[in-house]
Amino acid sequence: MTRTSDGPVEAPARPTIDPGLSGATGVRDIGTSDPRYRRRPALIGLGVGLLAVCGAGAAYLAQLSGDTTQVLAVAADVHRGEIITTDDLTIARAAPDPAVAPIPADRRDGIVGQHAAADLTAGTLLTESAVTSAAVPAAGETVVGVAVTEAQLPQHEMVPGDPVRIFDTPNPGDDPPAESPPSIPATVVSVSGITDHGQVIVDVVVDDDVAGELAARVATGRVAIVLDSAQEPDAASDEDEQQ
Repeated sequence: MTRTSDGPVEAPARPTIDPGLSGATGVRDIGTSDPRYRRRPALIGLGVGLLAVCGAGAAYLAQLSGDTTQVLAVAADVHRGEIITTDDLTIARAAPDPAVAPIPADRRDGIVGQHAAADLTAGTLLTESAVTSAAVPAAGETVVGVAVTEAQLPQHEMVPGDPVRIFDTPNPGDDPPAESPPSIPATVVSVSGITDHGQVIVDVVVDDDVAGELAARVATGRVAIVLDSAQEPDAASDEDEQQ
């Protein structure tokens, strides 16, 4: 404390230096003294890794987009036999898949005006087997629904256009017939899922003159469906000879 003529005066307080400050400059040394600002190599590595993953994901999505092609899809439900209009179709993108084989979008004009070979559901891709140039059923033909259990038809998937035969079967517990039972040839139009009664409905096209006989057989429940080859016997013989 010093004195003046006007009275005692307080001496200025001595400044204190924060231990975290650098020298006499009073500047805090960020990243060295304060642990809050120290570099964390693990976090930096994690950030770099996330950037790499995001970049790889973006590249993969871009590649997938480049591999897809424009195909036809069903925009509105179309019942079997109805004529397909331009409003019934839309364009979707799908990766090439031989198991599905959707119709390319550039064939849209050729598909419009054809008939639906089976019930078409909105949101599904349009395939070759789903369309036909002929009305279903055509003149002289009849569609008959055959209700069977899973044990009465092949496990192999049946699709529209497959050739089949519907056979009579004996009553449960009876001996098998000594001769081959009678059958009716048909062509598959559509195959339903399993109904609440545990049956599958297979719509088939048959000639008019056997439609009533087939309907009567189906009513007994004693029928079975077998799937035939779509290949002509002569063509199969030719292939065997070439081999």
